Order: sequence, then C-alpha cells, then structure tokens
Amino acid sequence: MEQHPVPRQITTFEFKLIGFMTVRQFIYLIIFIPLGLIVFFLFPIPLLNFLFGAIVAGLGFALAFLPVYDRPLDVWIINLYKRLVSPTQYLYQKNNPPIYFLTDLPVFTQSQETAAHIQSQSYLNQYLQKTTPPSLKNDKKQNINQLFFSPLKTVFEKKEKKSSTPILKDDQNINLNQVKTPFLTGVVKNHKLIPLSGILIYVKNEKGEVLRLLKTNPHGVFATFNPLSDGEYLFEIKDPKNLYIFDTMKIRITQNNNKPLEFYSKELL
Repeated sequence: MEQHPVPRQITTFEFKLIGFMTVRQFIYLIIFIPLGLIVFFLFPIPLLNFLFGAIVAGLGFALAFLPVYDRPLDVWIINLYKRLVSPTQYLYQKNNPPIYFLTDLPVFTQSQETAAHIQSQSYLNQYLQKTTPPSLKNDKKQNINQLFFSPLKTVFEKKEKKSSTPILKDDQNINLNQVKTPFLTGVVKNHKLIPLSGILIYVKNEKGEVLRLLKTNPHGVFATFNPLSDGEYLFEIKDPKNLYIFDTMKIRITQNNNKPLEFYSKELL
C-alpha cells in the first residue's frame, strides 16, 4: 500500500479554494496590495513612496505566504500583541467583599469566644454527670489507675488470690508473708515507657552461669520467689522477637530491701 505524508497542522488545515491560495491568503492580498498602491500615489516624496508602498504590499505577501515554524505570521503577531498587553503581575486584593451568604453572620470578640467555650464545657460536664452512673465512673478510674501506675501491686495481688495456701512443716520457721512476697521483682519497658511482655531475663553469677530465667507478663512485670545469696549478679535481657535491644547490667542483690528493678530498651525509633 502506498504511503502518504500526514500534514502537521491537521486541526488548522485550510482548503485552497481560489487557485493555489486559501481564502485567508486571498483576503490578505486584496487588502494590502491596494493599500500599497494608495501609499505609493499619496506619498509626495519620490523613492520613499515606492519604498513605503512596497513595504505595505510585502506585509500582505508575508501574512499570506510566510509561515514561521509552521505557523502563519498573523498568529505570531496576534500572540505578540496579547503578550504585550496582558498583565505581568497579579496582586491579591485583601479587601474583597464577603460572600453573600456570609454577610449576616455575627462576629464574636475574643472574650465572647472564651465565655462560649467555658459555657459549652460546663454543659458537657453536666451532661456526662447525668448520663454516667457514679459507681461505674469510679470503678473504671480506679482500674485504669491501678493498671498504669501500680502494675506490680495489682499483679501480685492477683497471684495471692489465685495461689493456694502452702503446706508448711513444723520444723521450718517460715513466715506466710515471706512465702507469698516475691524475693525480686522488676518491670521491662521500652524508651516510650510502655511495658513489654514476653521478654526473657537471664540472672547470671560472676562466672556466667544462669541461675534464674524469668519472663515478663503482659504488664511487663517479672518476679522470682526463690531467694538469692547476697552478691552481684548479671542481668542479661533478651527479646525473642529481636525487636528491642538491652544492655547487660550488673546489680547487687541483698536479702532485704530489694526495690523493684526497672529496665529500658535502647532502640532509637
């Protein structure tokens, strides 16, 4: 099949209706050629009348037959005129009139806004006091406070309730409170002070032998009821999921006055 070139200006294609010229080209010629003749006969100075008449007639030929980058010359002249007369800077008018549906809105001062905010807050408190039973509010608040501020105490109280009474021999002078009270307790948290569960705590002696292997509960608390002899022990903390990193710490343990230990992770994110 024979190939045919596709014209570049498909949308602006003009048919040649008058010989080899389009209607636009013909209009430019019949306007500028007579204007050139008029200038030639009306201009009184010789040679200059011929020059000006030729310039006017040549402008008609250029508009009709001289494209620049596949665009007619008249398109370039029109674009140049639009560019010269169009503004180059746009200023924002701050004092614009308001929209018609915002003209009737009341304007509040700062004191009125503060008073309205305080009044709405008091209405909300009154509504919450009427709708929420007092017993339910107090119980929820107490449970939240116990969970966040004293996790060790709540966990050990639950253990004491669930554990059965141990059987003691007559020849052993063991106090019941000493059996129920853990020998060593602690909590493991991340850098955001959030308790971590499932963390393993290896308690080692100076030789590196593991004496205790503890694990934190859902509240991040660990405890051991078996006493240790007085001395310094290595606490190596590991996360089975490898999400948190901890330092190995050397801590001195005594039989009395062992405060709850606190360990924090070292991650940066």
